[in-house]
Amino acid sequence: MQESDLQLILESIQNDVEHIHQHLKAIAIRVMEEGISDYPVFIAAQEMVDLGRPILDRDSISVNWFFNASILEDFVRRDIVKKDKLEKFKSTFGDPREKACIFVLTPKIGQFIFVPYPEPEEEEEEDF
Repeated sequence: MQESDLQLILESIQNDVEHIHQHLKAIAIRVMEEGISDYPVFIAAQEMVDLGRPILDRDSISVNWFFNASILEDFVRRDIVKKDKLEKFKSTFGDPREKACIFVLTPKIGQFIFVPYPEPEEEEEEDF
């Protein structure tokens, strides 16, 4: 895959995350608070995939990707993340409240990316 193709994919996912970040963040927080995992992972794919659970359908909302939710432990079980690389992956993972871990899945790539959630817009104070 060419660098320009990868850049277009990343920009497309970033645009989707800007549109749906509140939903992704709420799911990530719920996964952690319910003790399911400290490492929520989202899957972004152009086609429906059998990995994780579907959460957003690009045909029903205006996004470019299908999004599923999963957890890091499932990626280890499936040997997508190798056990000997797990600690390094966890240290890269960071805070799921600040950025989404997304496994981008296309016919040509399967790659993890970390997309920061947009900062909440500060409410402007009005002068009276």
